[in-house]
Amino acid sequence: MKLSALVRHLGSMGTYNLCDVEITGITNDSRKVRPGYLYVAIKGYKTDGHNFIKKSLERGAQAIVSEEKFSFNTNIPQIIVRNTRKALSSLSCCFYNNPSQKINLVGVTGTNGKTTTTFLTKSVIEKAGYEAGLIGTINYQIGKKIITAKETTPESVELQRLIAEMVAAKMKFAVMEVSSHSAIQHRIENIDFKTAVFTNITTEHMDYHKTISNYIKAKAELFKNLKKDSFAVLNADDESSEYFADRTNAKILWYGIENNADIKAEICRESTSNNMIKLSYSGREIDMKIPFVGLHNVYNALASVASAISLGFELDVIKSGIETAPTVPGRLENVPCNRGFKVVVDYAHTPHALETVLHALKNMIKGRLLLVFGCGGDRDKEKRPQMGRIAEEKSDIFWLTNDNPRSEDPLNIIGDIKAGIKSERSFYIQTNRRKAIAEALSEAKDGDLVLIAGKGHEKYQIIKDTIFPFDDREVVKKILSKKTVNDLL
Repeated sequence: MKLSALVRHLGSMGTYNLCDVEITGITNDSRKVRPGYLYVAIKGYKTDGHNFIKKSLERGAQAIVSEEKFSFNTNIPQIIVRNTRKALSSLSCCFYNNPSQKINLVGVTGTNGKTTTTFLTKSVIEKAGYEAGLIGTINYQIGKKIITAKETTPESVELQRLIAEMVAAKMKFAVMEVSSHSAIQHRIENIDFKTAVFTNITTEHMDYHKTISNYIKAKAELFKNLKKDSFAVLNADDESSEYFADRTNAKILWYGIENNADIKAEICRESTSNNMIKLSYSGREIDMKIPFVGLHNVYNALASVASAISLGFELDVIKSGIETAPTVPGRLENVPCNRGFKVVVDYAHTPHALETVLHALKNMIKGRLLLVFGCGGDRDKEKRPQMGRIAEEKSDIFWLTNDNPRSEDPLNIIGDIKAGIKSERSFYIQTNRRKAIAEALSEAKDGDLVLIAGKGHEKYQIIKDTIFPFDDREVVKKILSKKTVNDLL
């Protein structure tokens, strides 16, 4: 695409050496620059892309978009804008020919439940006979093509490229998770959503947003930009929904259990493997089996039902899609165990998520609830003592261990968690996560349940600047393959 065709979408800008060169690609990562590319220099959270302009030129950049003029001896076109993140979003949308206008895209935001809600919605779409793309925390899916996710919502240029691939693959539907970071950083600014879904709000990412008010405002960006013929799917039982309802032009579909809603559920039976509910919508009632446990998954299912209704699917198809949904990796995922106790791996890494999961599991076992968890380094220190308090109140025995400590001292992280614990009789400290898991499995007796929380689907552990292979599920399987779990202690 010609540079002139791209930059006409940028509005106010300054230019130097402008000429109508051919652009073959766009990136904000200097390592991905190829000859003919347009490099967009972004001031990031940890690094400044302006420091890599020279490197991008050496790699063959055809033009540069930046927030300040550089003085290298070159005739390369320079485009100066006030905000390069916004520019990247506009340029990417244009370069990939605005692909979100050619697909029915569902965006799901909220603190917890985004991944499960997207998986359930995708299952419904596929039960209706359509392929559906997926973008989220676990991976990005385009048909049989699976891409490991580096972040929940990718940067705008990658996001536009993924959607363009879905359109090229003749897909009519896609579902994606929308993080608060992506909303603030203009990644979704030029995305046309058919439906936007809100799950819930609890305290999260305060290291980035600073206040819960800022966090909610970030989430609201998804709903503010919806068109009048789009849908906002809102949780009637979460008070933050009113904030979003007041700021959207879209048609609203409410879902809930306690308050009045368009789509409502009555829980009829809970078991160790599913929930049975009576679903009410538009004067019709149907029984539905949700193949996941816990009240939180009833809400996730209702959000998916509302999403599917907004897309025009019938209740019978929706029921079938929910009931046959596959297991969501790392979300209350059972690990096979033949020793008389159960082992579950879950991604719960916020106070609300941990409390919700522990409550759901406690009501389904006869024995004790054993917990292994930690907190991530360089993230949300305020939540650590809260999670310590919840672990003490909701589990019988727990182990404090490493999550992804990153640059922090693991013992300092554990010290922050301990600040919320009143008694030392109910927990152990073992920074080696593998050993902590082995100790918990060694302690488990008939009827007990071991919950390993915090990392869920993740297949790595970040310690300082090194990423180590580590999958809670595989670690459990290896330990349980031994004659006795003490073999790995």
